[in-house]
Amino acid sequence: MNHEKAWFQEPIRLMRHKLLPKLPGPVKKQIEGEISRLEDIFLDYRSPRFVVVGRRGSGKSTFINAVFQSPVTEIGSVKAQTGRGRWHSFHKADNETTAMDMLDTRGLGEGTTPEEKTNETDSLSEVKHSLKTKCPDVFLFFVKAKEVDARIKEDIEQLQELRTYVEKIHNYIPPVVGIVTQVDELDPVYDTEPPFEKEKRQNIDHASSHLEGKLKDEIEGVIQVLPVCAYMAFKEEKIIYDRRWNMEEILYYLLNHLPGSTWLQWAKITQAQSIQKSIATTIGKSASAINGGLGAQPIPIADMPIITGVQISMITSIAYISGRDLNRKSIMEFIGALGVNVGAAYAFRQAARSLSKVAFPGAGHVISGTIASIATWSLCKAAIAYFIDKQSAEQAKLIFENTKKNEETPLDSR
Repeated sequence: MNHEKAWFQEPIRLMRHKLLPKLPGPVKKQIEGEISRLEDIFLDYRSPRFVVVGRRGSGKSTFINAVFQSPVTEIGSVKAQTGRGRWHSFHKADNETTAMDMLDTRGLGEGTTPEEKTNETDSLSEVKHSLKTKCPDVFLFFVKAKEVDARIKEDIEQLQELRTYVEKIHNYIPPVVGIVTQVDELDPVYDTEPPFEKEKRQNIDHASSHLEGKLKDEIEGVIQVLPVCAYMAFKEEKIIYDRRWNMEEILYYLLNHLPGSTWLQWAKITQAQSIQKSIATTIGKSASAINGGLGAQPIPIADMPIITGVQISMITSIAYISGRDLNRKSIMEFIGALGVNVGAAYAFRQAARSLSKVAFPGAGHVISGTIASIATWSLCKAAIAYFIDKQSAEQAKLIFENTKKNEETPLDSR
């Protein structure tokens, strides 16, 4: 993926080191904030890191498979298996790039000594030993729906002790997301298929609110409790049964508590359209703001190379998070299908400057900056339609033309 990474990064570096010092104060301040946002997403992007805490059988492996929508991890057996905590790097079968790092921890409240070898005599010390090497982004606290009141105070106390340990070692306090699993097992037992009926939903809400109350009594900070049914069955790595419920809501919530540097990978592995669109829109808004600011400046370097580079980075990132295999040809084919080239903003800018000399003396840079922003935002919306919504090239072109014709900007989309 090194060639893809270069497409993302080079325009950002040029803007930071070559262009930004030449801009006037107010514009520089505005653009610098957007550049910082894109740097966080593009320059240091990595896989998200989760620590899974919970008892054996609480649904950790099932949840991971549901995230990937493929059988990337084996479901556990009857006895406690995990001894030494391990960071596992998960990836899809057709891609060697790490998509998610997850620390599988020794189960809390285990009934027997794990079959695997251990470094420490008790599970809590074992988990601490595992947390020394990497700092997690989020703690995922798994509790079965039928066990939200079983030894829960002791489990939460141990969870908080682990969180405090991470703060001491890594100078970071990870948020906790409580996940109530296997909600399909709650009464009434005959109501097993999502979306559940009223009585089942009431019991799900009761289990979730009970765990949330227990957590808030013991832990301060960003805490949310979300219920889920994550069960999927696979045969020859294909989905043959899907009982997932509330998964996309959980994935979206996790996105909002992950660093921007993990967004590209999170959107790519989850394949959740709402997440992909949210990240693509954020990138598109920043790109449009940058090009709008650059287009308004009488600086030669702000013309074709930088504006075009920002547009290429934006389109490439949207294609990447959609799960497409990228190459320069595929990106240029998309742009060609729109009937434009990535230098369109440059041409719009020159036309606007010529008109402004006649009708609006002194306003040419402002007008051309707006047009550069509109052109970039139009490309963003077309790329979302084509790569994420899987619409045809003709439909994407129509969206591009309508957005440009209506002079829509990112502010209009809020």
